[in-house]
Amino acid sequence: MKNDTTGRLRRAFPFRGDRIIWLTVLFFAMISILVVYSSTTALAYRNASTPFNYMVTQFKYYIYGFCIMLICYRIPLGIYRRIAVTAFYATILLLTVPIIMHLADPGHSLRSFTVKGFDIQPSEIAKVTVVLYLGRILEKCSFTKTRDFMLKIVAPIGVLCGLSLIGSASVVVIICTVSFLILVSYGMPRKYLLMAAGLAAVAVLAVFSVNKFTGWFSRLDTVEGRVERFFTGEEKEMTEEEREEYEDKIYQEEQAKKAIQLGRIPRGPGGSIQRDILPNPYDDYAYCIIVEEYGLIGAIGVLMLYIWFFYRCIIIAGSCSRLFSTVTVLGLGLLVLFQAFLHIFVNTGLIPVTGQNLPMISKGGSSLIFMSCAFGIILSVNRTSEVIKDKRQKEPEKEGNND
Repeated sequence: MKNDTTGRLRRAFPFRGDRIIWLTVLFFAMISILVVYSSTTALAYRNASTPFNYMVTQFKYYIYGFCIMLICYRIPLGIYRRIAVTAFYATILLLTVPIIMHLADPGHSLRSFTVKGFDIQPSEIAKVTVVLYLGRILEKCSFTKTRDFMLKIVAPIGVLCGLSLIGSASVVVIICTVSFLILVSYGMPRKYLLMAAGLAAVAVLAVFSVNKFTGWFSRLDTVEGRVERFFTGEEKEMTEEEREEYEDKIYQEEQAKKAIQLGRIPRGPGGSIQRDILPNPYDDYAYCIIVEEYGLIGAIGVLMLYIWFFYRCIIIAGSCSRLFSTVTVLGLGLLVLFQAFLHIFVNTGLIPVTGQNLPMISKGGSSLIFMSCAFGIILSVNRTSEVIKDKRQKEPEKEGNND
């Protein structure tokens, strides 16, 4: 009976891989399209467009993302294992492209570059490739010597973070946190973990010191201001000009809090008030719009969706027989979950502003495309595990028939 049910499900849904994750992607897509449609009224007005046009564009991005996901899903796991290190170092080269363009033209963004009208943020690629890199390196090396740990993990990831820091400090936080959690899960000796933490602390102090004198890491000034405002609040004595500047800087945090408060009585789809007031409600503050329009049910529902997804990643990782597969699934699952929590904590006022979007829900672009890659890779690992499992089950059957 169980086999018949499984067979019917496979015929109705021909894709292998965890069906819960496939379903999660569908839920993310529906929520994303609703949020983008509801939150882009002010953007549409400024650009002489309509929210419907932005909703259609988001739908197109999801189609592109789903196609990318299918491609990544179909790529054999062995290929990911072979290209992991190369992809990582190629990402480091990509991170230098916006920097070189900025040096040539100071008005150019330090975060991205454009290829045939598509905006590419190398830092989004870095989030994925660093997980693949760690999976491959941890599988290949035993790390019995401190030199190996320094040259193969600390130095390469340090260079990646240094280049990413020029464009976005929050991306560095994500990469470092996910990498550290992967190393802890792997069982890396404590002395190496403490060494990495100590070197990271020294690097942070050095970068802040260099920035004070050179201004090379301009994003750190923004980070410093946000952290200071978050922990100290409004200063007691200010001139009128200073007060106006201060209020302008805390504007988005205050409007986000109002959106959360309005969510006590859900306003329903499209009923948000703060969508026309919040800066980037379709991106940095997507969760606020969800809470305002759908209340506590929407807030908990989205949160549980990410937790549910990560739980499925843990189950998939547990079924993997190779270290690369286990690290890849857990690492990419942690990446999605951690970025989602960062976004949610910022929107609810628990941590300073980071500028990170809500994975698979915020308005699309390179973030949606490369997050789709992450989902596709997870499903590829799971598909490979299922194929191997099916082969092992068929082998005893063949032996029994031969007898």
